[in-house]
Amino acid sequence: MTEQRTGSDADDVKQSLLAAANRRLYPSLSDPSYLVLRSRRLIFSRWIERFEGKKLRVLDIGGRYQPYRPLLDGRVDSYIAIDLIQTPLVTVVADGERLPFRPETFDLVIVTQVMEFFRDPLTAVRQIHAVLKPGGVLLASLVACAPRFIEEELWRFTRPGLSRMLAPFAQVEIVPELYSVSSVLRTMNLAMNVFLHYEGAKAVFRRTLCPLVNVLGLAMEGMRLTRNDQFTANYSVFAVKG
Repeated sequence: MTEQRTGSDADDVKQSLLAAANRRLYPSLSDPSYLVLRSRRLIFSRWIERFEGKKLRVLDIGGRYQPYRPLLDGRVDSYIAIDLIQTPLVTVVADGERLPFRPETFDLVIVTQVMEFFRDPLTAVRQIHAVLKPGGVLLASLVACAPRFIEEELWRFTRPGLSRMLAPFAQVEIVPELYSVSSVLRTMNLAMNVFLHYEGAKAVFRRTLCPLVNVLGLAMEGMRLTRNDQFTANYSVFAVKG
């Protein structure tokens, strides 16, 4: 009975993680981070199309949820997920700054919203570069102008800083996940979600004002009124090893 209960608990945890990953990949309009999550999916999807027909060896750093794994459907030979916390989706418990893999092992390394936790992001980039095969790709999302979500976060990143940090790569594309106006709207939604302490008020906000702000943000991005990225929430990165 104990083993059955343990197995059932593990399945429940796995399903909960997969549900959280799906909400991140396909966010609801009532999600305060809808704008940035939707944009990241579209950016990653365009980049992943470049891997058409390939069977990839993939490393997911911080892969306890793996929201972007479904975008690689049909292109994966092996998928290794590392994290400091063991979950049913984590293959190896390891530190992203000390990768336990041989050089030139992977075709693709995915790192989303993880670099801000590293003690030394530059060390992590060097480790990633080392484990990628020649021609291998780093696919990443990094926090730029955004509030601190938890105390363990250490860093925020600028476009020039990312360019310097990613200097070991032969080709680097850095794309704002949102431009400034939509990023400010997203921050407004986050602020309201934080400052409304009563669950009832928060629920009303998520059903009313939050979706309206998200729709306004979509309209602003669609009209392309500005290409200013001074207040961008996050940057997406596509970096190719020479």
